[in-house]
Amino acid sequence: MRQLVTPVKGPLKGEVEEVNHNSQTTETPSESLGRVQKETITMATLTIILLFSMGFALGDDTIQPKTPCESARDAAINGPIGAYIPTCDAAGQYTPKQCSGSTGYCWCVTSTGQKIPGTETPPGTAPIKCPCRYTLIHYMFDLYSWF
Repeated sequence: MRQLVTPVKGPLKGEVEEVNHNSQTTETPSESLGRVQKETITMATLTIILLFSMGFALGDDTIQPKTPCESARDAAINGPIGAYIPTCDAAGQYTPKQCSGSTGYCWCVTSTGQKIPGTETPPGTAPIKCPCRYTLIHYMFDLYSWF
């Protein structure tokens, strides 16, 4: 078998190097298939990692719309300094007891976040006890937290 040799100019004074084209390693078909399979597995793994990380980057907003409490809380957080910021439970519902961090007043609210008249207490007084609204949604979220 005849070897192909190509003259190539070297780095100094026009020297000629010989490049042997037949010295490259050749893969057998099974080696080539193994390499392709590894590359495919690597690409699939990278794709899964990318999709998984995008889910974290996008957050829960893509899974469920915000509840009224969460929307009100987010608006207040981005609002003026000292504004009342609603507190929401794990299910995104208003907690029965709401307090203003800037004034120290606390009060009870309905499930829709409306203040219950006569429940407002000033700072420094005994903590208010609001009625518990343990609904099916709250129960389901409590069960979900066990998993």
